Amino acid sequence: MNSLDPQTTSDGKPYGPIKYKEIVKERWLIAKNSNIPYSDTETMTPTERYYILEFIAEEVKKTNEAIEKKKQEIAANRK
Repeated sequence: MNSLDPQTTSDGKPYGPIKYKEIVKERWLIAKNSNIPYSDTETMTPTERYYILEFIAEEVKKTNEAIEKKKQEIAANRK
């Protein structure tokens, strides 16, 4: 845990377990959406994880836009 992270949340709960769950979720998303094994994500820096998640999000957005465009093309051809 980063020494700059708070010890507790604003409602008084311990911050450590919350941060740990966020990190595990990041690692899982990277492993699920790439060819990177979960165990290899352990050595990634927070910045690397952030960048990879950002790249994954960009790809998902592009894919969704392409699907939407194709749906519109199909709908236009049916008219």
